[in-house]
Amino acid sequence: MFVEFEMERLQSLYENEVKYNLSDSGNHPLSMNDLLSEEEISRILNMEIYYGYTTGDPRLLSAIASWYPEKINEGNILVTNGSAEANFLIGWTLLEPDDEVVMVLPNYMQVPGLAKNLGAKVKTIHLKESLGWHLDLDELASMVNEKTKLISICNPSNPTGAVMADEEMQSIAEIAEKHGAYIHSDEVYRGSELDGKETKSFVHFYDKSIISCGLSKSFAHPGLRIGWLVASPDIIQNIWTRKDYTTLCASVISQEIGTKIMTEPTRNDILGRSSKMLTENLVLFQSWIDSHKEIFTFVPPKAGGMAFVGYNMDINSTEFVHKLRVEQSVLIVPGDCYGMDGYLRFGIGANQDYLSEGLELVSACIKSLGY
Repeated sequence: MFVEFEMERLQSLYENEVKYNLSDSGNHPLSMNDLLSEEEISRILNMEIYYGYTTGDPRLLSAIASWYPEKINEGNILVTNGSAEANFLIGWTLLEPDDEVVMVLPNYMQVPGLAKNLGAKVKTIHLKESLGWHLDLDELASMVNEKTKLISICNPSNPTGAVMADEEMQSIAEIAEKHGAYIHSDEVYRGSELDGKETKSFVHFYDKSIISCGLSKSFAHPGLRIGWLVASPDIIQNIWTRKDYTTLCASVISQEIGTKIMTEPTRNDILGRSSKMLTENLVLFQSWIDSHKEIFTFVPPKAGGMAFVGYNMDINSTEFVHKLRVEQSVLIVPGDCYGMDGYLRFGIGANQDYLSEGLELVSACIKSLGY
């Protein structure tokens, strides 16, 4: 049976139909006028809309490579249509029926669903709220063996916002290396750390890492649909042969804008904006949580435009989300999408007034339940 991507379907059905979409986990985007000069806009308006480079415009590849260690160059990168295509291509390239995948949950649920649809055997290990949404590394070590083809993580974490320390990443790399497994690290929230201290990419720690990333979250421009993969050149070449069967290339206009975003000083400006917005919005969100402290448990995120909240109301998470959507025109993500009923994911990357107004309506929904 084909595994449906529940969270993506929920969002695609309703995120544009509600007044307050708090299901997004990215930051509020800039406009073209905010991002580009008149000269840059004029150049785009005069561009010929051709296919472009299938692996990515060389200027964009160079700009992306500069965000990674010196050993990473243009040959280590493949530009994709969003990180969703990047994740898909990793699974399609690496996973054969009956391959074993160790999946860290909760996670962006595209990858576990994809692995199952490709016939892989998925073993799951959960981040622990009691550990601040970190892994029990001894438990991970006990799960990985010679049959393990891939360990899949999300760092910084979706939906918890937890960020691994260097020592944790080094330990995971050593576990993978012991058994020759690949590590897939979804790093779309890297750069949006609230304390401004940017976490390292897994390519710092392990040569068999495959990184998926893109402009949708920390870089706040999801509509450009620019993602990328970072891996060894031989893996990139292997994945490229699959990409010839998918989207061929990303939009040349999006790549032009993406090159500006990933080039200094714009890159640091956008990431600094993201961290500042999220830090300020977390104060607002924490105040709202405190007003319902008898209902919620909450480990504040260290990165990313989301907050993962446990609750003790007597209602299923999906039921609550649809009640909230229908009665208050607010959309959030139920814990059911992560296989974790009793939790809710709130997007906190919106403009403050929008976030505050949406949360007031969530409070009204909670009150209607008698809490």
